[in-house]
Amino acid sequence: MLTETDILLTDFTDLLSIQPQQTLLSPEDLQRVETISRFYQNRIELAARNGLPWDPSMHAQTFLDVLNSHSVSVMRLLSFFKQIPEFNQLNVDDKVTLIKYNLLTVLGINSALSYNIETKQLIESESDLPSNVQYFRVLHGYNISMQTTKIFGAFLNIAKQDRKIIELTVIILILTKGFSVISDHDEPLLNDIMSAHHVQNDYTELLWKYMETTHGYKKTVDLFSELIRHVISWQVVYEQMRNNILRTLSPEDIGELVPIMKSTLRIS
Repeated sequence: MLTETDILLTDFTDLLSIQPQQTLLSPEDLQRVETISRFYQNRIELAARNGLPWDPSMHAQTFLDVLNSHSVSVMRLLSFFKQIPEFNQLNVDDKVTLIKYNLLTVLGINSALSYNIETKQLIESESDLPSNVQYFRVLHGYNISMQTTKIFGAFLNIAKQDRKIIELTVIILILTKGFSVISDHDEPLLNDIMSAHHVQNDYTELLWKYMETTHGYKKTVDLFSELIRHVISWQVVYEQMRNNILRTLSPEDIGELVPIMKSTLRIS
């Protein structure tokens, strides 16, 4: 029997077997892709309008500050997903489950769209201060730091070639039940898994058609293969990073985390 993660990989693998010129992007598909990019650009303003739990223009000095500052990126990414009609139509409890168990890993991949390669800084908006990364290697150690740099570099390379690939990918991944390769036994079943799977399939096909139309069949196969490989590696590394964070936090620290970060880190 296929697990939910197997379903995701099967979907991608099936697309890799499609012959060239069978799935070209229609004008309606292209409009959807452009609309999604507009939704992504709008996320900054929408999140600010709804209120942010942290001031992104304020310097994060302590490790706890750094964690709480990530709540800004979380709220902005959620503002992006809330604009997706198909996501909004899912069962309310299912949306909560998908966000709770997928958002942390997806957040890291999403960062590739805001990372400045020249300055080596992560800034989502001009009014933001750069993310403070001084605690990263101290907390996670040399090996995880090197793994993260290598995998993140692959996402940066894809984003540099075409941002829309990452924009569509984060939608696909947030919709994936059982996304994490690390079994989380307390993750509840979805009430309507078929609806979530249908929307995920729809966006996977849209991504493939967009890539084949824009980049050609051969390059699409190469990019898809690279994307799948690094998404899987990213899941494993990010679960290790989450565990490192949880081991570091004291009960007092947890009490000072903003609520959205407790949820993102899956702290009950």
